[in-house]
Amino acid sequence: MCTVLILRDVHPEWPLVLAANRDEFYARPAHGPKVLSESPRVVGGQDVERGGTWMGVTHEGVFVGLTNQRGARGLGTAPRSRGEVVLRALQAGSVEAIERYLGTLPAPEFLPFNLLYGDGRVLRVAYARPGHPHLLHEDVPPGVHVLPNDSLDNLALPKVARAHALAQGVAGRPWPEMVTGLQAALADHALPPRDAATGPLSEDGLPADFLQQLQALCIHTEVYGTRSAAIVALAPGRVGHYLATDTSPCRGDWRDVKGLLTAP
Repeated sequence: MCTVLILRDVHPEWPLVLAANRDEFYARPAHGPKVLSESPRVVGGQDVERGGTWMGVTHEGVFVGLTNQRGARGLGTAPRSRGEVVLRALQAGSVEAIERYLGTLPAPEFLPFNLLYGDGRVLRVAYARPGHPHLLHEDVPPGVHVLPNDSLDNLALPKVARAHALAQGVAGRPWPEMVTGLQAALADHALPPRDAATGPLSEDGLPADFLQQLQALCIHTEVYGTRSAAIVALAPGRVGHYLATDTSPCRGDWRDVKGLLTAP
């Protein structure tokens, strides 16, 4: 997952609403939302290559999602998959249990990441960074926020300001209108000027045109792009809505997958 729009305590019915795009190489196989484990029941997408997930929820309304930290291309490979962290955090079953698990996590065994986790009451981000043996934590305050491939609300990335404006425009609206607005935000193809997408964002010699394309919310390049998306609404102890598409959000095909949380 590469961009998460966060609306916390802005909707009258749902204390936490999350809208997320997953960006990945087209060649890396994945499944859409499915039951990943029982006790607790966990539903999320699945990375076929490593078996983990990038985002999921539990029947009891716990959410975990991860964005890869940009700039990690020069760090090589890591012995363990970041998708493992998301799956095991979800299997922990509660925010308190997630934090106990994260407290034991050997961060240097993973490439850098940004882990968003919480429920209808609590929401936090845990950062794995080079040179730090343990995760760094940050509370997410009420309001509209964006978690990109970097720290929360990092305005050095042009897409953060764009995503924030689009999400702010639908905050507090009735649920059907909010969903329509969030789906449009996730499908947004707007690009910043090339100089805004390079400069401080330059990394590992990536071409300027490619860096510019990465600053769209819905990315399309020859080998990499936005592969899927999801919208989740949570209240304490439960999942109110879980919508997903297994293709680029600009192509639609949204479906309700909440039933997977209770299906036999």
